[in-house]
Amino acid sequence: MRNDWTQGTVSVDDGIELFYTRTGNSDKPALVMAHGITDNGLCWHQFASDLEADFDIIMYDAYGHGKSSRVDPNKRFDLIEDLNELIDALNLEKPGVIGFSMGAVTAAGFAARYPEKLTALVLEDPPWHEPQEEDEEKETARNQAKKKQNLAAKKKTVKELQKLKLKESPNWEEAILPEWAQSKHEFDPAFFDHFRVNGSNWRGLVNTISVPTLIVTGDNELGAHITPSLGVEAIQLLDKGEFGHISGAGHCVRYEQYQPYLTMVQLFLKRNM
Repeated sequence: MRNDWTQGTVSVDDGIELFYTRTGNSDKPALVMAHGITDNGLCWHQFASDLEADFDIIMYDAYGHGKSSRVDPNKRFDLIEDLNELIDALNLEKPGVIGFSMGAVTAAGFAARYPEKLTALVLEDPPWHEPQEEDEEKETARNQAKKKQNLAAKKKTVKELQKLKLKESPNWEEAILPEWAQSKHEFDPAFFDHFRVNGSNWRGLVNTISVPTLIVTGDNELGAHITPSLGVEAIQLLDKGEFGHISGAGHCVRYEQYQPYLTMVQLFLKRNM
């Protein structure tokens, strides 16, 4: 983490504590970044470093992630309200919101529920899809498989996780690997017992988003969720939608093709913030 960045915690409803890192300049437009599942806020650090000259950036740890509260089955589980109350607690005035995967689901839900509380929206490969039979059962099975994967990752050191990921995905940005690996140790696997994407309900969601929105995705054959046809339909449903495809990337667009992603998002933010 940069020496001039600050960190803190805010309390949201039901006693949930959300940890955040901030690049720190309230005289600039605010930009909130929502990470993917099992990641943490600092997984955005490379991206934030390249944008901080123009924005006041807040990278927060979602509930059950990073240094935020562990999952409590007796407390609410509402990632959208967590984001909303984080923004209120930090007194952010209509920030831009960028979300990746799970964070994109949260960000899109926030934009739909509170359209007056943000300026622009970037969604990095949200896990949207067409309705499928036994969708809920399949998602439960996937979540439990991911839970086992995380428990196995916790048995490895951070350096071992970095080496394995670099071998598995040699095109990933090496700069992000230490934070990415550390986030697996910090993640609460109980999160998978409660999290649901509802990725087939995307049409009704995007139809209610009114702020300028950029959807960024990669190649389906490399693991990206958003298909070209789904992306085209989404921008037709959005009031102010844009669609960006980056070749050579899969689901983790920012990690796999960083410079094209950075350029695309910078241009979008320049136009809309």
